[in-house]
Amino acid sequence: MSHLVKIPTRSKKIIQEIVQETGESQMAIIEHALLAYYREWRMGKINEAYAKLREDKQAWKEELEERSILG
Repeated sequence: MSHLVKIPTRSKKIIQEIVQETGESQMAIIEHALLAYYREWRMGKINEAYAKLREDKQAWKEELEERSILG
């Protein structure tokens, strides 16, 4: 299923600048940007989970023990 979305003028200018500099297609640039955003978002979620785990002293101790066994 295909959906059309309106890309803001500022974003269009950024995409065009990258197109001119790299020769990549607009779609490739948008995909790169989306994947970079996704990786950043996922890493944030992982960091939140680890922060929550570290708050639980017993769970964090078990995590460190498991790492030492596997490491």
